[in-house]
Amino acid sequence: MSNGFLKDFKALFIVPEEEPRKPEQKASSASTTPSQESKTPTSLPKETGSDAPSPGKVNDKFLNVLFSAIEKNNQEGFDYLEFRNSLQSLREMSMDEATRFKSAMAMAKSMGASMAAIVTSAQQYLQVLKSEQGKFDEAMKNQRAQQIGNKEQQMEELSNSVKAKEEEIKKMQQEIEQTKQKYVELSQQIKDATRHIESTKNDFVASYESLVGQIQGDLNKIQEYMK
Repeated sequence: MSNGFLKDFKALFIVPEEEPRKPEQKASSASTTPSQESKTPTSLPKETGSDAPSPGKVNDKFLNVLFSAIEKNNQEGFDYLEFRNSLQSLREMSMDEATRFKSAMAMAKSMGASMAAIVTSAQQYLQVLKSEQGKFDEAMKNQRAQQIGNKEQQMEELSNSVKAKEEEIKKMQQEIEQTKQKYVELSQQIKDATRHIESTKNDFVASYESLVGQIQGDLNKIQEYMK
């Protein structure tokens, strides 16, 4: 399809829109200072942007694909496309929509076309577009599988890995607490054993010194009294 034909073909369906007016700028009633901005501290980074897709808008790339599909299936003779062209040519004339459609249909009949044939061809073009929609849906399914499916699987694997490591950390924390408790118990056992040993030693020293003192006292008295 040539660029010129495609441009004319688009004109059957697309009506040029007037340029939108630029919105008037209004003075702000109050300025926002850094101290007024809401700050929400977080311990972990959050995803930026919005999950909502952008609103749909007419896209030239997709229009070209759809128009090309219709053009490839363009029927011979006066069909819906020629009827649509007649409607567009009557748009500049001063008449209401109903009169415009009746006039276009009268022109079609003068060219040997019937309303039934025009309706049938329009329905066939709808089927062509529906077929293109099916192809697009299948392409989107493949893109989703390639670009999203694998990443979702990776996310699930990462999530399972995090859970496993959290369980390991929990188990290690339990082991640490058990080790700390064992340490405290051993420390207390050492203190008890040390106290017992020192008490036993002190008892022995006291007993030893008592007996040695008595014996030494007797020896001293023997030397004193037996001269």
